[in-house]
Amino acid sequence: MTKIKTVDHLVSIKSYNGVKPLEVIAEELNIPVTKIIKLDGNENPYDPLPEVLAALSSLKNISNYPDMMCSNLIQDLAKKENLDANNFIISAGSDELIELLIKAYANPSDTVLSVSPTFGMISFLAQVHGIKHVAVSQQLVKKESFAHYVLDENQFFDVAKQSKIVFIARPNNPDGYVVSEKFIERLVALPVLVIIDEAYIEFSDSQSLAKWIPQYDNLVILRTFSKAYGLGGLRVGYGIMPNDIRNILVSIKQPYNVNIAGQKAAFAALSSPLVDQRIVKMKKTREWFINQLKLLQDQYKTFWIHPSEACYVLLTFESPEVPKNLYEHLYSKGILVRYYSSSDMINNLRISIGLQENMVKVIEELKLFLKGGI
Repeated sequence: MTKIKTVDHLVSIKSYNGVKPLEVIAEELNIPVTKIIKLDGNENPYDPLPEVLAALSSLKNISNYPDMMCSNLIQDLAKKENLDANNFIISAGSDELIELLIKAYANPSDTVLSVSPTFGMISFLAQVHGIKHVAVSQQLVKKESFAHYVLDENQFFDVAKQSKIVFIARPNNPDGYVVSEKFIERLVALPVLVIIDEAYIEFSDSQSLAKWIPQYDNLVILRTFSKAYGLGGLRVGYGIMPNDIRNILVSIKQPYNVNIAGQKAAFAALSSPLVDQRIVKMKKTREWFINQLKLLQDQYKTFWIHPSEACYVLLTFESPEVPKNLYEHLYSKGILVRYYSSSDMINNLRISIGLQENMVKVIEELKLFLKGGI
């Protein structure tokens, strides 16, 4: 029998590693699903918004295809952002827009640029489409209790001149750092497509760059309903961009890419006053968590804390064995955090911000781990 070969550039590609379903983990650990503390996916820890549950419970006509342009949702977003509706496109998560932008604007001879470390879907989707991906490594700088990834902006700028598409996550995932507006101004002055991923901007004290869209022909802003709005399971994202870029993406996207449930849920979530209230609570919990980590760092001095403007905190350890052992210890207790095996992240663990009582439990287990050298 003849075996059909894949296209050449997919022969060595590695699958994107997502998180395990809770039911699988609960069975592995022999504990109820309700006892698992999930802090590995940067998801919203709160129960679904009541407005969303009401919208989903009233779903009708699910035998019909959804509105392929998500018209009602776009009108609400345009009003919220004080921009033209023709600047918006809705997607099945912001990941879909990353892929569409690469498909639309990168030729095989072009380069997609990002930093390292950052959101893994950028490099993954560039590889899927056979496009060269270049990541400018950031330098890890440790000072007292804290660690920072520092980007050589001049080096990045020089590489950007030779690239077609530049991705910047703002705040960056996994460390929660926000690059300056001045740096973005330098980038958009180049003849390249600049894409700013604002998946976590609601948790930052920095302003969104959405208001810049009318000023630039080469700037795209990506957003999501997965984080602040708590709709990760429904996969709804959106992009804010110049109308000509939006029209290109509309012409190549799947026609019914966002289902009826996702559209109704996102539309309902936009009007919920609980969203901002929950963001405030999560930011307060993040501040408390970092302060508690600092107390432990002052005592044990075996890790460094990354200041974060997102809904997670990254920790850097002295050696790769420590985060691996800590991850396994927490996992055994039903606490899920993000462990990395890639060479640029092997000394790190990322912990999402959950409910206050969840973060208290993390601190308690971290104290036991550090005290006992588990």
